[in-house]
Amino acid sequence: MGSIVELGGQFVDGLGQVLRFLNGLMGFTGEYSWAFAIIALTVLVRVLLLPLAIKQINSMRAMQKIQPEMKKLQNKYKTDRSLIKTDPEKFKAQRQKQQEAMQALYKEHNVNPAAGCLPLLAQAPIFFALFRLLYSGRVEELDQAGFFLINSLSSFPQNAGFGAFVLVALMGATTFLTQKQMMASNPASAQMPQQKILLYVMPIMLLVFSFNIPVGVLLYWVTTNVWTMGQQWVMFRNVGPPQNPAKTT
Repeated sequence: MGSIVELGGQFVDGLGQVLRFLNGLMGFTGEYSWAFAIIALTVLVRVLLLPLAIKQINSMRAMQKIQPEMKKLQNKYKTDRSLIKTDPEKFKAQRQKQQEAMQALYKEHNVNPAAGCLPLLAQAPIFFALFRLLYSGRVEELDQAGFFLINSLSSFPQNAGFGAFVLVALMGATTFLTQKQMMASNPASAQMPQQKILLYVMPIMLLVFSFNIPVGVLLYWVTTNVWTMGQQWVMFRNVGPPQNPAKTT
């Protein structure tokens, strides 16, 4: 456990050095150099993650293509949820058969449902390291570094000025728009009730959560959302709309 904590601390310190380097490059922006260093860090991370983003889009398209076959398997190996209470062992067996059939389908078409989460998971260490870096005050200059109508990148929004509230609103809005854009590219998932609920609930939850994270992290978050919207627009346009399965006569 100690080695993991030590490794995490080294990663945070390393991120601090990267930010110092980027701050030097952004010196021409004057008093906002640290904020633009965080923006530059975000862009750098997203460029490095482009291969995973392409894999995510390809996986999503592959999942759309096999949707009809997935529905057939779900109907063939339909589970009776009433068995959860009356006969849990039988319900478990039904679920296992359905899952095994789905896994065989994924393997046959070389599809990995988890690929859609790869960019988000890959960004998580950066996100938490930046949170720790700002919250711990390891880079003292960030305490006094501001942005437009923001007096401190390391403070929570309620203590950082009016601009921080604008950033909170932008975080919620861009999160909603990126989700809506993704759903628009995948009509099948857009019809799922849980996806529609997630579309509206997640931005609200993140708005509440955002008051407990430093403004610099919010800036990273908003920048990555804006990047994601542009990236998805380009990729979805180039890939084109998903093909509908041919109708049988």
